[in-house]
Amino acid sequence: MHKSPRQRDWRVVYSMIGFAAVLMSNIIVFFACLACAIATLALCYHARRVATKLNLLDVPGARKFHARATPLMGGLSLALVVIPINVILVLLLSPVAWQPTLLLWLGCVIIIALLGLADDRHSLSANGRLIISMLVFCGAAIIDPAFNIRTLSFRYLDFGFGLTSDWFAVIFTTICCVGLVNAVNMADGKNGLVIGLCLGWLAFLSLSLPPVLLPLALIFIVCLIVLLLFNLNNLLFLGDGGSYGFSAAIALLTIFAYNGSGPEPAGNMSAEQIVLLFCVPVLDAFRLAYRRIRSGRSPMSPDRDHLHHHLQDRFGWPLGLVIYLILAMLPSILFWIWILV
Repeated sequence: MHKSPRQRDWRVVYSMIGFAAVLMSNIIVFFACLACAIATLALCYHARRVATKLNLLDVPGARKFHARATPLMGGLSLALVVIPINVILVLLLSPVAWQPTLLLWLGCVIIIALLGLADDRHSLSANGRLIISMLVFCGAAIIDPAFNIRTLSFRYLDFGFGLTSDWFAVIFTTICCVGLVNAVNMADGKNGLVIGLCLGWLAFLSLSLPPVLLPLALIFIVCLIVLLLFNLNNLLFLGDGGSYGFSAAIALLTIFAYNGSGPEPAGNMSAEQIVLLFCVPVLDAFRLAYRRIRSGRSPMSPDRDHLHHHLQDRFGWPLGLVIYLILAMLPSILFWIWILV
């Protein structure tokens, strides 16, 4: 059946509109990334002045061997740059059906980042931080099923099971998120470590995220790259605001990818992929907690028994950083090679 000239004309118009929409979206994402890079650069360039006014300086002490008081800028970068830009992108580019879920995600991230900032400034108690972070993750899991782990599916082991009840699923999800945030915070002891982990994790997560989430992940990546440049030159630290905020964002994003949520679910992750992605810092945190409890100390007490401390003593830094990041990413790299081959 031949199409009439009018039908062909409308088809051309629809194609042109679609192309223009895609082009406009790409232009918006480009300028959003550019704005993120410039704003983060400006914030980092003036880090000492800003941190001094806000009392966000890490002062050398008994266990802190840096030469001078160092700005803690991770939480501010999230609160002042990443979250506002991503909120704008959600409102401009995301389908309406996605917006409540994505805004909830960003809202949880900003709350956890502000919690870390408060700890950077006032040194909150460990129990207080734990309770607040548990409430945030528990609330996210209750409000939106996209952030609730209801089944464990080990796709490549051909094994899986559902959690017995909705409340058990919420509790399990909360424990996983709080555990990851604290494991990352415990690993935040050397320059480049947590930022490198977050960049690697976001790179792997991007392989399983639906296209609409990629611009949001890209904003996080751009900010982290700028922070890394300053962090490796001892000009700033992430602080608890940064380690808490970025790890919370990645924890919830991982659950979202695992559940394959949204109108356009991508190749959602399997439980094996998640275990392999986070296994190095999480297992190190379990090891530290076990050894501290066995010696009669609090599992949150400080020491120099972390994996990165042993790598630093053996290989120095930044070679220890390179080895740590290779160890952390190698399980996921080997897994993807196995899948593709």
